[in-house]
Amino acid sequence: MKLNHINLVTTEVAGLARFFTSHFGFEFVAVRGKDAFAVLRGIDGFILNLMKPGKGEPASYPDGFHVGFFVGKPEFVHAKRAGLADAGLQPGEVQHLMRGRIQSTTFYCHAPGGVLVEVSASEG
Repeated sequence: MKLNHINLVTTEVAGLARFFTSHFGFEFVAVRGKDAFAVLRGIDGFILNLMKPGKGEPASYPDGFHVGFFVGKPEFVHAKRAGLADAGLQPGEVQHLMRGRIQSTTFYCHAPGGVLVEVSASEG
């Protein structure tokens, strides 16, 4: 069994799509409606659907919800954070965290529409 896709609900479909295509290697597959629905594909084939909430529905997620990206080396975490900051976003500071017995280099950034994104790498 393989995870095929995930749907993220956002009030900013176009902005969130640009965020993922500009900074995380996704490509547009399809767009429907006026900034109502976008289908993106990651370099590994993973499908990310972005859609506006239904009328009167909020675009909110529970505390702790986030989208996580794993990169190969801690230097890549620092480089991605710098790139997001240079693009005018406000990524959080890089942190060194213990996850079980594994040390990681991590930062978080709020993407357009309020989706929290994590970028991390294992240290050694």
